Amino acid sequence: MILKQSNILFATVDLPSLDKSQTTKQILSLPSDLWFWDHYRSTNMLPLMTRGGLTGNEGASNNRRDDYDWISYTPVLIRTWFESYVFPWMGMRTRIMALLTKPNHSNYEHVDCDFMKMGTQQHKFRVVLQGNTDTLYFITKYGNVNVPGVDLPFIMDGSWPHGMINKTDIYKLTIAAGSPWNGNESYNNITPLLYTHNYTMPTNINPYFKQQ
Repeated sequence: MILKQSNILFATVDLPSLDKSQTTKQILSLPSDLWFWDHYRSTNMLPLMTRGGLTGNEGASNNRRDDYDWISYTPVLIRTWFESYVFPWMGMRTRIMALLTKPNHSNYEHVDCDFMKMGTQQHKFRVVLQGNTDTLYFITKYGNVNVPGVDLPFIMDGSWPHGMINKTDIYKLTIAAGSPWNGNESYNNITPLLYTHNYTMPTNINPYFKQQ
């Protein structure tokens, strides 16, 4: 299916599979000091592709003009999968991070873009390597809406307030790509499951930016 992204809140992406079990083992075997704590989202983050190949908290910043480069410790499985399938599908390279959330721990409710970019296309690409997708939820005027449980990679609207509660006894490990993501105007191999026009944003979205 080919569809423009503008009205998609959540959609799965049908790409060749990634060996999630082996990739998880490789990422979790990396030294703990490569990770940093992200206060805005309340999760540990590991840069995998950044501008100039920078590591740590500095690697999370997009306020540079360097090209996006893989960091040396990034598992080959991830590099190969993104280079072979994801980047050709996206139409560009972008920042890639691993997110690790503790068992029975919540991520802060937040928005994944600057306030001034609200109302623009702010989709993000995600693949959950370990854990459940349906722990992610969008915040609406009339309550929280959990996304479906899926095994495929997915895209989500990062400009919509969202949060996550890892209600399991294992770490949730997610690979996140986006910010920026302005490659193709439309995408194939996607199945929209949630649309923005079916929901209403909270009246006051300012609190979701308070950690920035």
